[in-house]
Amino acid sequence: MRISKLVLSVILSISLFTQASWAQMASTEALFEHSEKVSPKERVIQFTAREDVAKILGQMDVDPKMIEERVASMTDEEASKIANKIDTLPAGGSAVGSLIGAVVFVFVLLVITDILGLTKVFNFTRTIR
Repeated sequence: MRISKLVLSVILSISLFTQASWAQMASTEALFEHSEKVSPKERVIQFTAREDVAKILGQMDVDPKMIEERVASMTDEEASKIANKIDTLPAGGSAVGSLIGAVVFVFVLLVITDILGLTKVFNFTRTIR
């Protein structure tokens, strides 16, 4: 019985070590090697074809065919500048929403500290102490 446990533990330990040795670090280049290379002009056209962007451009009476013609007439340098700007745009909307959120956060924080009796900023609050 002892020998069978010993043999079993040796076999399991060897199999565990061999599985771990197969792991490798994957470089970023290897992961994205098979991805398609999209030209800057194509990225600009793809961006303007998005539903939300097309809706805004439609509200501004911009013809999608005119956009394609203008992008086709751009130089590669101009298209890459625009594509770079598209890639670096913030994901949110305008800064107004962030500003309103910060003001509301500070207001709620001051109300809570007034209620706890740590500050006295607002006259309409009573402390719980």
